[in-house]
Amino acid sequence: MNSIVEAKVDDFLKSQFRLRPYQRQAVIAQINELGRMAGYDLDERFAGAGMGAGPEARVASRIVARALGEEGSETPDYEILQEIRGWIRRAPGVLA
Repeated sequence: MNSIVEAKVDDFLKSQFRLRPYQRQAVIAQINELGRMAGYDLDERFAGAGMGAGPEARVASRIVARALGEEGSETPDYEILQEIRGWIRRAPGVLA
């Protein structure tokens, strides 16, 4: 895991989707898990994983890519927000 990339993802979630700190931690934990399942760490390589990682991990990799400043995406903000809401809802001990 790259702590600089994690900090950028945290800032992106805070500014773009206005998530609370515990919600951001739940999303980052889910992104880490999806990255590990796809064989990546939370770093620049995972940002380019896209469809090769699976449907849920595609959204996670797009979040990382956008946090790193990549413009343009085949994944709309609405789809990203829907996935984030699902991750927060399923996270243990997190209030939505």
